[in-house]
Amino acid sequence: MCGIAGIFNLNGSRVDSARLTAMTDRLKHRGPDGTGHYLNGPIGLGQTRLAVIDVEGGKQPIFNEDKTIAVVFNGEIYNFKEIREELEKAGHLFSTNSDTEVIVHLYEKEGVDCVRRFRGMFAFALWDQKRRRLFLARDIVGKKPLYYSIENERLIFGSEIKSLLAVGDGGEVNYAALDLFLKYQFIPGPETIYQKISSLPPAHFMVIDPNGMEINRYWEMPLPSRQNRSEADCVDSLQHVLEEAVQLRLISDVPLGAFLSGGVDSSIIVGLMKKKGAGKIKTFSVGFEEESFDETPFANQAAQFFQTEHQDHRLHYQIEELLPKVLSQFDQPFGDSSAIAVYKLSEMTRRSVTVALSGDGSDELFAGYRRYVGRRLLKYYWLLPRWFREKGIEPSLALLSESTEYYGDSFIRQLHLLTGLSRRIEGNRHELLPTTFSEEELNHLYQGPLKAGLKLSQKSQVQAWADRFSNLDEISQMMWVDFNTYLPDDILVKVDRMSMAHGLEVRSPFLDQKVIETVLKMPIGLKLKNLTTKYILRKAFGNLVPAHLMNRKKHGFMVPLGAGLKKSSEDLFMISCLSRTGGGC
Repeated sequence: MCGIAGIFNLNGSRVDSARLTAMTDRLKHRGPDGTGHYLNGPIGLGQTRLAVIDVEGGKQPIFNEDKTIAVVFNGEIYNFKEIREELEKAGHLFSTNSDTEVIVHLYEKEGVDCVRRFRGMFAFALWDQKRRRLFLARDIVGKKPLYYSIENERLIFGSEIKSLLAVGDGGEVNYAALDLFLKYQFIPGPETIYQKISSLPPAHFMVIDPNGMEINRYWEMPLPSRQNRSEADCVDSLQHVLEEAVQLRLISDVPLGAFLSGGVDSSIIVGLMKKKGAGKIKTFSVGFEEESFDETPFANQAAQFFQTEHQDHRLHYQIEELLPKVLSQFDQPFGDSSAIAVYKLSEMTRRSVTVALSGDGSDELFAGYRRYVGRRLLKYYWLLPRWFREKGIEPSLALLSESTEYYGDSFIRQLHLLTGLSRRIEGNRHELLPTTFSEEELNHLYQGPLKAGLKLSQKSQVQAWADRFSNLDEISQMMWVDFNTYLPDDILVKVDRMSMAHGLEVRSPFLDQKVIETVLKMPIGLKLKNLTTKYILRKAFGNLVPAHLMNRKKHGFMVPLGAGLKKSSEDLFMISCLSRTGGGC
């Protein structure tokens, strides 16, 4: 796991080494084990390395035999041994044992189509000296980030926005992105808060040379199959691909462990690690003083069952200390408060291991979010007369204020979620993501040039995804939009930034390509069966995880933010003043 950065001067001028160094200096937290640079006329490639595979020999950039192709790489290619064996039989000579080297040799053999063969998480930049061509690519889900900017005949790119800002200004504020953030609490790609900076979308590659630039999609997510498959057949195929995905992610030359919350997803991953011979597994969790938010009792039960070496940490809110550290990793607005907990979890985990497996991605694949259930219940709620809902139920419910405590399974909480979802969906059926502010509220909030400018903005990527899957059933539409927006631009951004802040690599077996393609083809009725979420996942691994953990209702990585803010309101006020004024209040 690493950070990558680079400069390509399209006018042919030489790259300034000091500028490339400035970019990689901003990424040292992602790769504390070394830095590598490649400078060749108009191209400069840089990388900061977290050594995981071939610790001694895998230093980057890595080249082909005659050094006409160079690559810098962030991520892991889990099927690299299979590809390497094929390439060696074809006569390619390898100088390292790292997964990175298969990129240059497979590119020699298959050109840009090589990216279709890689099973893993990655962002890489490859320079083809003979063609004077730069090739950038990102994995199918967007596990690894890649940002770029093109201006004044120069392309700059990097794993994080801060790397680009080291040599460029980013331009003015992107008000369309600000609008998206206020709606969703994250910014769906390819937008960023800067007008001049974009993210390369997941499952896309860019090819750029002095004659022009192309961005192409190389992988399409499959739709549910029309074939009639038995439940038993789906169980068998899921067991096979997920076990294989876990097995592949156990390959490491450094200490390896797992996040363990005691929920369905992380318990399955740890159970499969044990089944695949991972030995004495180190597991990690964080908890809270507020009992209703604290999952450590369940994590400890799972750890005891699987006989892991478990560590947990109670998170005491120290907002004055934590908030600046967390915010500094994102480079643009980000509103998912669970980033605080992931930051501390990663910090604790990195003290013992360099690689950790997680259960990320399961909710989007198996219909794990409660709002999917809520959407299914709406058809019954909407049978009530609208006047009765708007004049009777909802005003009465509003009198029952929401507590700062977590009460996810309470009847009142479920009613709040259902009525909120009803208002949002009924008003705009294309809005398939949870929103913080409604369109009406934002119209009152925006003033002047901002309000005028947003009227001219194009349809957001969220709306484009909703339109694209409008022929699917309503639950599948929500899941597919989540998979293409919320997962890559909230969940995976959060995990990447918080883990890489501590030089920790996180691997997600649920987001393996074969797992994704297997599960997406399954009918929605096997994922959300009646009101049971993750039905097929529970069915497939019911014998692996204790029943009381497998049948737990979804808790989510909830943070007691209300309680934390009450305890640290003065500290938070001071931070707010400093951020607004650059000095005292």
